[in-house]
Formats: sequence, C-alpha cells, structure tokens
Amino acid sequence: MSKTSSISFVSLVASIIIFSLFLNIFPNGIKIAKPFQIEYEGPFRFFGKIEGNGNVSIKVYNYTLEGNLSMSGYFLEISGQISFWCEGEMKHEVNNNVIKTNKTRFYADKCLINGELYKNIHGNITGDITINFDGEAILKEGKQEKELFLFPMKFNKIFLMENGGKIFINGKEKNFTDYVLFRGDGEISSKLKATGYILAIDGKFLDESKKLYFFPTKIIILWAIAIAMLIISLFLKKDLFGEKDKIFYGFSIIISLLFFAISFYLWNCEIERISGFNLLDISNIKGLKSILVLSFAIVPYIIAIGTVGLPLRVIISSFFEIFGLTNIGKGIGRMVGFMFTIIWGLSLFQFILNITLSPLLRLL
Repeated sequence: MSKTSSISFVSLVASIIIFSLFLNIFPNGIKIAKPFQIEYEGPFRFFGKIEGNGNVSIKVYNYTLEGNLSMSGYFLEISGQISFWCEGEMKHEVNNNVIKTNKTRFYADKCLINGELYKNIHGNITGDITINFDGEAILKEGKQEKELFLFPMKFNKIFLMENGGKIFINGKEKNFTDYVLFRGDGEISSKLKATGYILAIDGKFLDESKKLYFFPTKIIILWAIAIAMLIISLFLKKDLFGEKDKIFYGFSIIISLLFFAISFYLWNCEIERISGFNLLDISNIKGLKSILVLSFAIVPYIIAIGTVGLPLRVIISSFFEIFGLTNIGKGIGRMVGFMFTIIWGLSLFQFILNITLSPLLRLL
C-alpha cells in the first residue's frame, strides 16, 4: 500500500471514529446561537404551555368542569392555592398577572368553588376563562401546535405583542408600531422575562450587526483579506514540498467531508432549537411547507458557507500554498471554514432571514 493510500485509509477510519464520538458526546449539539434577552410589560398573546401556582382566582363563563368533580353552567369561580396548566392550539392572552384562555387544567389541596370549600380537587375546565394569579407563571413549549400554513417554524412557544409599544431586548429599549414576534421561553409576574430566537419587529427580523452599504462589515473585511491573501500567494507561491504534499490528497478530501458532516449536524441542531424543526425528520412535514422548512434551514446555511466559510478557506489555503502545501492547506482551510460557518453564520442568521423569509411575515 502506498503512502498516499495509507494516509487516506487512516484518515477515513479516524474520521468515522471521531464523528461517531462527536454524536455521542453532543447528541443535541453545542448551543452556539445566543438567544435574545427580552423584558416586556403589557398585554401579549402566547401560543404554547403555561404553568403556574400560588394564590389563584379562576373565573369562567359558559363553563364545563370535568374531573373528580364534574359540573357545567353559566359562571364558575375557583379560588385558593391552586396549580394550573394552560395548553392547546388556542391563544393565551396574557397581561401581567392575568391570563385569558379557553382551556385549563388545575389542582388544589383545598379551594373555594362558587363559595363552597372543596379538598383535593383536580380537573379540566373549558369556557371563557380568566386566571388571576399572585406569583409567577412559566411559559414554555407545548405539545400541541397551532398550524400556520406556509410559515416554517413551530408555533408551540410563540410570543406575539401587538398594537405598538416598547420592549427591552438585550437591555436596550426598542419601540414598535405594529408587532413583535419571537419563539422562546419565559416567566411572567409583574412583567415578562423571556429568552427567544427568530425575533421580528414590525415585519423585519432584528439584525444588529454592523454594516457597510447594507452588508455586514465583518464579512466585507473577511473577503478583503481573502482576496489579498489569494493575490499574495499567486506571487509568492513556492513548491517546497511538492511530492510530500501530494500524499495528503486523500487526507484533504476526507478531513473536508468530516468537518462538513460535523458542521451540518451542528447547524441542524441549532435550527431545531431555533425553529422546532429537525431536517433529519422532514418526512413528517407534508407538502409545500416541507419545501419552505428546507429553504429556511438550507438556504441560510449555503449563504453562510459562501460568505464565511469560503473566504476563510481561501485565506488559510493561500497561506499554505505559499510554502507549497496545497493539499494540507485545502484540508485545513475547509475544516476551519466549515466550523466558522456555524459560529459566524449563526450570528448572521437574522440578517439572512431578512433576505429569505421576511416576506412570509405578512402571513401573520
């Protein structure tokens, strides 16, 4: 077996082992994307699950109660130390310590139901429900999902603020005239504190990256360095390790494929964390929406490779080419390029969504 074949074979076996170990160590990715930190006072709608407990008053009109106590009628009031859960495809209207919904579950060691004392009561309530609570409630991902045709993210933990106002994002005050939408988790007491992704304000995704003529400054700088390095390598290129470098041809290809696989795997984990969709389980999404979900995930990844991965690959491979290490340089360049596609590409995600997805915000 030649040296080239030996190095290629060892590289292939090592890559398979490394990739398998990586999947076992990081089954859910590495959590690279940074969520927005959000604070808001005022009414909003939430699509997802709400859990709360404390001193609670539940008032229901046109109600049906089913549980270890069953009844129905025009008006129901339950008060006391109560735990409650709201979930479903319906919206939950939240305003400080008040939740309006049409379905909830509850449990109480003891409570007053229309003025009468009951103990160890639990059940499901449907109707026009208003929940007043003194304490905190958690807003998180629900099992049921509101269907929004053609919009490529799950509506199972969506916050929607409407009719204008102000909101604090990463400690900075932002004014909005129409709406704010994001997907995330939070807690509500006197005000909402939440973390979220895919944050849109008045029809545009929030993008705070520094720009020069619309394009992110760091990408312009990266490409300028790449072009400069390419030109320098053309003039200073030396064939110092010609024959020795050729034996790393297979290594270059295999290491590139390994880090492409790791890069795409991490990207998929981040997309699932951000949007709720897993590209490896796309078969559960039917029709045109599956195409839009793929576009939502794949198109930004391709753009990130072109704007981040490619110039980094050019910079590194051009540097190695100066010394005649073309194959090694290409392998290392692609490795670094694919990994920074994830790190920098995700930081540009909102910018990319403004190009690819913002027209769909009109469907809301």
